[in-house]
Amino acid sequence: MKNLYTILSGLLLVFAWNTLFSQSYKIDVKISDLKEKEIYLGYYYGDKTYVKDTITLDENGKGTFQGDSLLDQGIYIVVLPSKNYFDILVGDDQEFYVETSSDDLINNLKIKGSEENSSFKDFQKFMMDKQKASSQIQEEIKKYSEGSDSVEILENQLKELSDEVKTNWDKIISENEGKLLGVIINAMKNPEIPEIEVPEDIENKDSVRWFHSYNYNRQHYLDNIDFSDKRFLRTPIFHNKLETFFTRILMQDPDTLIFYIDKIIEQSESDKEMFQYVVRYLFNTYSQSNIMGMDKVLVHMADVYYLTDKVDWLDEENEKNLKEHVAKLRFNLVGNQAQDLKMETYTEEYARLYDIEAKYTLVYFFEPDCGHCKKVTPKVYELYQEYDRSEFEVLAVYTQTNKEEWTEYIANKGYEDWINVWDPYNLTNFRFFYNVYSTPTIYLLDENKKIIAKRIGHETLKNILEIELGKKKISENN
Repeated sequence: MKNLYTILSGLLLVFAWNTLFSQSYKIDVKISDLKEKEIYLGYYYGDKTYVKDTITLDENGKGTFQGDSLLDQGIYIVVLPSKNYFDILVGDDQEFYVETSSDDLINNLKIKGSEENSSFKDFQKFMMDKQKASSQIQEEIKKYSEGSDSVEILENQLKELSDEVKTNWDKIISENEGKLLGVIINAMKNPEIPEIEVPEDIENKDSVRWFHSYNYNRQHYLDNIDFSDKRFLRTPIFHNKLETFFTRILMQDPDTLIFYIDKIIEQSESDKEMFQYVVRYLFNTYSQSNIMGMDKVLVHMADVYYLTDKVDWLDEENEKNLKEHVAKLRFNLVGNQAQDLKMETYTEEYARLYDIEAKYTLVYFFEPDCGHCKKVTPKVYELYQEYDRSEFEVLAVYTQTNKEEWTEYIANKGYEDWINVWDPYNLTNFRFFYNVYSTPTIYLLDENKKIIAKRIGHETLKNILEIELGKKKISENN
């Protein structure tokens, strides 16, 4: 019994040691023509790369990246002093051997101890060969006129090449189901949009086909992304797919974007790291967007995620700043009703924004000495003269407190026919409601005083009016 106990204890120790040892990584590297040089093990995270480990190769070009815990799975890079690098796959197998030479990293690459990594290496070589062949065919096509027999033959060759790639991908996905390699390649696939038959009596057949393609693509573009699988984060695939979907696939309409933002964030909520990455990426994308109207997306994300208990990485100061920023945006979102303004005119009467009866009203915040205002104001005034007052009116808000400066400016420039107003004591709180932090600040309102454009330039304003009203000069109406 004593001997049996000793044997069992020994087996348990071996098992415990093996279990402990398996929770580590060990990547032996040999770069035959690179001796006594420092190399790095890096990894992708979203659209960036970071260093995980550093080693110095010995006189034989050998070295080992190792650690006492497993690496997060993903695509890693081995970076040479020349900044050249090659990709390796870190999946379930985290003890393997890599050998290559710096003159041709991929073609000389050899892998031992990781079947998945060997398949990844073969995949990289295959894709390099097919991309080279595709480029050669496309260069050849340029030599012939469009529609010629030669072009048709070459285009068929391209199709055959594409079919070969598809077959190869499907084979790898099938052989690596659930493994990192299979998951990555499956995610790289784009939807195959089925053709539709458009009835003959439809005039705009191309428009119908385009809408079908757009609708199918937006519904299925991310089908092969599992938003609960954080392995995607350490690949360049995930960020590229996410960015392409939100900036190229979807129409840049705030309501459409908000719908898909909520849908995708919901899918990522089961994994904290994935959730944090997706929320941060989308919030940063739309808080920095130069596209008009995207502040509606920012306000939505703040209300639903950042200013709730769903986000726990925002410190008190940043949360306070965000609340203030969102408060200033909330009242002047494109599509919202503009805040009414009742202000004193330069003739000491009062004018009210909502009393203006015109198809379009421009609320123009300016100051005479503002460098940009000096360029924009004359152009806006020139445009103002091209339309009848029932079509286009301007409420010109002087943002400063020097009445003499303001009235002299109006008289000298001849801007008396604008509705010129000011609020020296800020009784209307116009800076808050219209988020006026610089001049000129422009808001274009429709006849119901709904904001249809803001912070636009003179040319954009001109284009909108020409599209909506047509260029009807007063002289032409007389």
